[in-house]
Amino acid sequence: MQNENIETILKKAAAKENGTYLLYKNAADRVKDVYTKSILQNFAEEELKHKEIIENFNTETLETIEMKIDEPSRQGISEFLTGTDTDLSHDPDIKDVLIYAAKREKKAFAFYDNMSTLVADPELKKLFTWLAQEESKHKENIEALFWEVMYR
Repeated sequence: MQNENIETILKKAAAKENGTYLLYKNAADRVKDVYTKSILQNFAEEELKHKEIIENFNTETLETIEMKIDEPSRQGISEFLTGTDTDLSHDPDIKDVLIYAAKREKKAFAFYDNMSTLVADPELKKLFTWLAQEESKHKENIEALFWEVMYR
């Protein structure tokens, strides 16, 4: 962080959110099951909202963000299943997509959680704390979807 300014960090964060948005959007476009498609589309929309909040960062935007203290993220399937967290194969199945997505959300949580401890500005701290909470919730929702898809 020492060599990067806040603008650069926010651009990286927005790019990460965009990448995750595209992951969910592409997965939703490929999956046949209507229920799973709907959930993946909702995940994509949330990531797009995060990207927009980051790109339009200002203190007025932060005033509308509801902060709550959540219990720490529970360990879930992404901690125990093998699967890549760097890239998807050319033709992944829904299980691969969900494992990849959960691991990606875990990395996003770690990134935002770390950023919240490194920034001094209270508004940026609030933004990164909120984003960390959001990514933690996403990970848990993806893991719940994994169980649903795999065992229904």
